[in-house]
Amino acid sequence: MAYTMDVNFLNPFIDGALQTLKVQCNVEARPGKMFRKGTEKSDVRVDIAGVIGITSDAFKGSISIGFPAATFLGIMGRMLGEKYETITKDVEDGAGELLNIIFGAAKRVLNEKGYALQKAIPSVITGQGIEVHHITSAPTIVIPFETELGLFQIEIGIEPV
Repeated sequence: MAYTMDVNFLNPFIDGALQTLKVQCNVEARPGKMFRKGTEKSDVRVDIAGVIGITSDAFKGSISIGFPAATFLGIMGRMLGEKYETITKDVEDGAGELLNIIFGAAKRVLNEKGYALQKAIPSVITGQGIEVHHITSAPTIVIPFETELGLFQIEIGIEPV
């Protein structure tokens, strides 16, 4: 059975990302054209990603936010008011924290629409040019973003239960 993701489900994550970066990090972001993972090559080389599992009575899946190292370090510098040269244990939790804030904002909106998303704890993965694999048989949607500090992307992979 083919499953298409509703744009009304995606928009709260996009809005949450734009608002979170603006308020928490003083960074303006612009979303690019979303695409199905595997159909196009992403311009974002992911060196650090925050990942959260998404569950509700209707579906399961995950969401991730991925950054190149330079973009992530610039955003963390804005968020924490310090300059960072490398990704260390001290700053890598910031990827999970940003995703947690974005997820919280989207969850509020989506739960008002009856999605009943459950709370989840983010994990962070790091490495040069990593790829996040979403445990779902449905297509993963990639949403690229552009900022003055560089590119990043959000990936959402969900399927009905």
